[in-house]
Amino acid sequence: MRLAADDVTRSLLASWRLLTADARTLPDLDLSRDGFWRSYLALILTIPSMIPVLAAERTLAGLSNSGGLFDAPGLLAAVVTAEMLAVLTVPALLVGIAPNLVHNPRFTGFIIIWNWSAILSAALMAVPATVFALGWSNPGIATFQALAFATIVLRLRYCVARAAFGPESGVAGAIACASLLADYAVIQTFGLAWF
Repeated sequence: MRLAADDVTRSLLASWRLLTADARTLPDLDLSRDGFWRSYLALILTIPSMIPVLAAERTLAGLSNSGGLFDAPGLLAAVVTAEMLAVLTVPALLVGIAPNLVHNPRFTGFIIIWNWSAILSAALMAVPATVFALGWSNPGIATFQALAFATIVLRLRYCVARAAFGPESGVAGAIACASLLADYAVIQTFGLAWF
């Protein structure tokens, strides 16, 4: 199983168009069993967005970024783990709350869409991290910028849940709020200041 460039482009474009609450983009995603596993493989595309977050965390910790980003292995492990947990926590929470949900074909679609949108979410949150790590903003402005981008991510997650489960189910808002709480719990668990 591999990721083809056209699959990646089509899936990321469909995820981006979900921001407009356009559920018609779902057929652009591969909602098959192979598509399910490919969506997990696609999470490696979040790695580039971890670099600015790591640089921002190093800056906040008082470490220099010019000497090398990877000389604090504990911080590196915390950022990578937190990024992955930010993606995996909500689906795991849904399975824990409603185990029968895994047999629902809409849940499989949700996981696929959620994973692809996680790449966009990570890229969006990397923007204010990059600005801060480069020294173009102070911590106060960076916090405001991060909150603005987090609002866009929250909207994306709401649209993902709404597209996957349908507007009539009414669970989209609950899933978006749960993702916000899960992200906060991950940040607090790893003692990270960014995200």
